[in-house]
Amino acid sequence: MIRQPSTAAMTVVAITLLALTGCAGKVRLSGKMMCEAHGGTYDAAGRQCTYTAQTLSAKQICQRTSDGYRDDVARFGELN
Repeated sequence: MIRQPSTAAMTVVAITLLALTGCAGKVRLSGKMMCEAHGGTYDAAGRQCTYTAQTLSAKQICQRTSDGYRDDVARFGELN
């Protein structure tokens, strides 16, 4: 007789795998990088961003942030 894995055991395995891979998707951006991606000038001493309000597309922001790539069909940005 072949024993089937229990639902509880499968749930524990799934949660563990999700927890282990969840951190791999995090991206950290510096204040300078975020500021400059929106066309601003970053003041490191004052930790402030100065910019003139402008409308940017998601593609423009992604491309300005670490030379990223924007997939408009899938609607996500990838940072390099």
